Amino acid sequence: MKLKIIGIILFVSAMLFSIELIDADRIINIERTKLDSYEKVELATHRNKDGEEKDDNWIGVKLTDILNEYNISNYDKLCFISSDNYLVRISKNDILNNESILALVRNGKILDDEHIRLVIPGIRDMFWIQDISTIKTESISDTPFPHTIYFAESILLNTQIRDELPPFVNVSGYTFLEIMSQAFPFLKDEILIVGKDGVKHSLDYDKYLKNAVLIKNGDSFDLKSPDMPAGMWIKDLAYIQVFDVAVIFQYHFTSLSEVNDLLNWNSFPEEVILHFEKKTNKQNSNEKFNIENWSKAEWLEW
Repeated sequence: MKLKIIGIILFVSAMLFSIELIDADRIINIERTKLDSYEKVELATHRNKDGEEKDDNWIGVKLTDILNEYNISNYDKLCFISSDNYLVRISKNDILNNESILALVRNGKILDDEHIRLVIPGIRDMFWIQDISTIKTESISDTPFPHTIYFAESILLNTQIRDELPPFVNVSGYTFLEIMSQAFPFLKDEILIVGKDGVKHSLDYDKYLKNAVLIKNGDSFDLKSPDMPAGMWIKDLAYIQVFDVAVIFQYHFTSLSEVNDLLNWNSFPEEVILHFEKKTNKQNSNEKFNIENWSKAEWLEW
């Protein structure tokens, strides 16, 4: 009798599970039984995870097999969202040019529904999202070139640092709102957040960032939010952009050329106008930040 009850529970659980695949106006629900019906492929991965060498064997379904079945090809990137709102975006090139699977088995063990995992050996494993609830196609909406850039150091200098940033304890820093509202009069929609290591997120302000904080970490700041899974927190916050206005943390760069290298701007004017409290100065865009004018400027425009 007990085995029958357990069997019923497992069957109902399988029926309840599905991944929502969203392509434009189409919504396709892919159940576990559907995933199990695809041809399987096997991958071996080797990673260094927190100083530990990890070798894994994965069996799963090619992501391209799923996309091809539903004739999904008109996209620039796929957005994967977990049930706890962890979010990653993978470019079409990364999907097509690497082995990309939804892993159903790891090292011989069948994965529970919540542990079904995206595995792409060719990219960093921080993007190997699990507990996937939604996959949606997205087209590139190019972030416009920033015509105005504020220097975070100038804003921080004029803002009282906080000793308490609930719910985080034993930290000091600032709320995201109090710092960014000095550069962006309207905080809404998607905001581009970039760390010094190149990790980028385009995040909805109301969903992820309205309760975010900037926690002091030496000379740098880490962005954390109680509304974001910890894996999405940004270490060494370097750049923020809303529409065509941006904030940069000069500490992480030697010049605007380095910012350009990180962001891959599609234009880079030769001259920039630096704004000070009571004057402006034209400067060469390639000059080093250690020149006195740059360290004293509040913001710039191209």
